Amino acid sequence: MKKIVPDPPALSLQEAAQCEALSLDRAATERALNYYLQDHKPPRHVDLATYAIPDSVNLEAALAQASDLLRCAGASASEAGNGLSGHARSLVLSSMHLVELAKAYVDKSLDGLTTH
Repeated sequence: MKKIVPDPPALSLQEAAQCEALSLDRAATERALNYYLQDHKPPRHVDLATYAIPDSVNLEAALAQASDLLRCAGASASEAGNGLSGHARSLVLSSMHLVELAKAYVDKSLDGLTTH
């Protein structure tokens, strides 16, 4: 004879909910411990990167290169913005101003470095 209704679960609904809450707490605890106790820095895949920066580059050289790249990005945005009008021009020129602000911070960092 086949049963239409399956057997009831071994645990009551309240006990099952309590077990599920404990397993969720345990999973959250494991995630937190893994985050803080292990190196949570994502792996850097050099083979997939477009540009590979050598680990031997010093801070001053890296900041000087970043300053030059930001200068080029600002000039490109300025030229692109000059050929546009309206909202598109405003967006491109606002990007140029953000690049200039980032360049100013990089240049300020370069000024504060002690050179050898």
